[in-house]
Amino acid sequence: MERESTVTPRRRRDAGILQITERDMICLTWIGEQFCISFDHLRRLLGRHAKAPTKTPDMLSISATRDTLERWLQLDLIESPRKIIAEHPPFVWLSRRGLTQLGLSYSYYEPRPATIRHFYAVNAIRLALESFALQCSWVSYRTLRRYAEPTPLPDAELHARAFPLIAVQVIERPTLQDITLHDELETLVSLATRAQGNAQRYTRLWYFLHTAIVPIIREALVTFDPQIQKRVTLFGLDAQELDP
Repeated sequence: MERESTVTPRRRRDAGILQITERDMICLTWIGEQFCISFDHLRRLLGRHAKAPTKTPDMLSISATRDTLERWLQLDLIESPRKIIAEHPPFVWLSRRGLTQLGLSYSYYEPRPATIRHFYAVNAIRLALESFALQCSWVSYRTLRRYAEPTPLPDAELHARAFPLIAVQVIERPTLQDITLHDELETLVSLATRAQGNAQRYTRLWYFLHTAIVPIIREALVTFDPQIQKRVTLFGLDAQELDP
């Protein structure tokens, strides 16, 4: 009669050791490119890359998102989530070690109240565009800034084979003072006329606007050269194209 084996299975050397997953690398790189991310946006980002279907489509649960954050904290890849302004959820950003571990050559950045609303709006637009499956890649402002491009820079560029190079600008503020409007319009003209070789760098400019300032921007656009006007497309902050 064959004797029953009493050999105990060998324990893996890495058992119990926290490890970085492929999803971690994708999502943390996304966060690094965008400076930071809010907790609600992180749920969407993680849900999009979940291993199994989520209860709410493309949205990770609150508890699972917190578990992921706790693991990232234990790996010292992020700073402790923190509220930057009262009206927004807590924000997450990469630690110095996180930037190094992911091979990201950005300088360490800690979010500030003055810019957090803009980062939130830009992140919402990126998440929305990526959900549309446009088959294009988003190149963030933080990435563009690394390559000594002339200023001003757009909030992002969209690169795709089927599209011309698109500049993305987000204006989340519901009001614009005269000096701010002047600056925004100067930026628009600068982006529209920027050259790359013998051609224009951006043949399309996508503007994502708070609904309250859409009439102001439209009124200003009619004073521009028609060649510039026809290259500008206006969207709401929900990433839906506005009626002409």
